[in-house]
Amino acid sequence: MGEKRTAQLIGVTEIAIGFLIAAEPFAPRASAVGSMGAIGMFLTTLSFMATNPGMRQENHGTTKLSMVGQFLLKDSVSLGAAIPTAAESLKHKRH
Repeated sequence: MGEKRTAQLIGVTEIAIGFLIAAEPFAPRASAVGSMGAIGMFLTTLSFMATNPGMRQENHGTTKLSMVGQFLLKDSVSLGAAIPTAAESLKHKRH
């Protein structure tokens, strides 16, 4: 698929998942699906940090994240936000 198309696909998917999560007041089930999708997606993108060779700069004396690694690190915060939104949506779904 190529790097550019993959990045575009991930971006569009993240936006769609964001809309699903935001639908929680109107559609808790859709929000739960979006939150679970976000958890899966962010776990997947965070796995890139362990599997891709360009995530670290090792020639600076100490190992540091590359620009790509720093960009992907934001997904750890997003993952942390997706977990409670999933729990909240699933709680509303039961009522």
